[in-house]
Amino acid sequence: MTDDAAGVQARRAALTAIRAVEVGERWSNVAVRDAVAELHEARDRAFASNLAYETLRWKGTVDRVLGQLVRRSLDDIETDLLLVLRLGATQVLRSRVEPRAAVDTSVRLAREVVPEARADGAAGFVNGVLRTLVRGGDPIVAGIEDEAERLAHVTGHPRWIVDGLVTMHGLDRTERILAADNDAPGVTLRVNRDVDGLVEELVAQGVSATRGITPWSVRAPGVDPGRLEAVRTGRAVVQDEASQLVVEATGVRPGDRVLDLCAGPGGKATLLALVAGSEGRVTAVESNARRAAMVEDSARLQGFAMDVHVADAGEVALGDHDVVLLDAPCTGLGTGRRRPEVRWRRQPTDVEELAILQRRLLDTAARHVAPGGRLVYSVCTWTAPETVEVADRHLPGLEREDRVQLLPDEHATDGMFIARWSRAATSGTG
Repeated sequence: MTDDAAGVQARRAALTAIRAVEVGERWSNVAVRDAVAELHEARDRAFASNLAYETLRWKGTVDRVLGQLVRRSLDDIETDLLLVLRLGATQVLRSRVEPRAAVDTSVRLAREVVPEARADGAAGFVNGVLRTLVRGGDPIVAGIEDEAERLAHVTGHPRWIVDGLVTMHGLDRTERILAADNDAPGVTLRVNRDVDGLVEELVAQGVSATRGITPWSVRAPGVDPGRLEAVRTGRAVVQDEASQLVVEATGVRPGDRVLDLCAGPGGKATLLALVAGSEGRVTAVESNARRAAMVEDSARLQGFAMDVHVADAGEVALGDHDVVLLDAPCTGLGTGRRRPEVRWRRQPTDVEELAILQRRLLDTAARHVAPGGRLVYSVCTWTAPETVEVADRHLPGLEREDRVQLLPDEHATDGMFIARWSRAATSGTG
């Protein structure tokens, strides 16, 4: 296959991934993996993956630029043709791809995504827009005087997200947070058996693997986890260190009775089972049957016994537990390094709606904490209504303890919020 053909094929795979996210509403970490799997060369898979993620990440900024070049509303452009335009414009604005290659391959893709009778017109349209963009220099912040608006475009985030972070952290720190939110996270593994042994195994395979910041983590940048024997056999799973820190915050000990509410897809539940050991017991609750099945499958692969209930975590009555974890549904803005599309999928109204749900779930979770037990609330986001405002809620019989907001600029993890309470050993469950 010629380099030119491989270049088109890689871009076609990126377009397939973007379409799956934008039209099929899949998450990019799955859609990209599936779309690039058929590319034979590792460099082509890496290029296609990066291009797909960058196009999703910079959607808002790219659309602003395209809106200045296209005479009609972008909403009036058929979806596939708009995706081709975004793919090409992202290469021009946000990559080192030679502009001619970005334009020419986009023109070829434009011919493919429309009926043959309109192929010439679509190709001419894409060619004209992208060549105008190439000639126009750097238009990303042209005409923007408001600092928060400028920050939204130079970091590729919606204005409402910028405003919320500026209120909490100020302009300079917000810029650092959002810049880090655009960094590729690399691969972090959570190891169930012999952490040092897996590091040695990966290093022997040429991977720059090192121990991470938790007792179970291994950082393995650049590795394809689907090709690792340790992952296929359940010796290790892909899990961000922020999620591992949530489990560490529970203080779970061997023999503990553990309740994991909202447990799907099972990463935290299986780590809780690992630490609780064979003498402990983990009960997992998940309202979505498909995600509950994922918990069961993950536990089975890793060799952990677990009780899984398909139920509303806000309505269950499962008795007292030494450890209760509520990893609540949230806006997920803290996962932006791995799922950049989340910033464009979410709206400000989602924050308050989810905060109402989180408070209801937290009240239920508190009722399951045994005397001497611990409750941990976590959400992978940073909005005030979902984090500190929920954690400030009074929970009868429980004493508020530590809380932390992990952020990508400081901790190099997902943006996870973790809060913990405890119940006195002599207290009733109220």
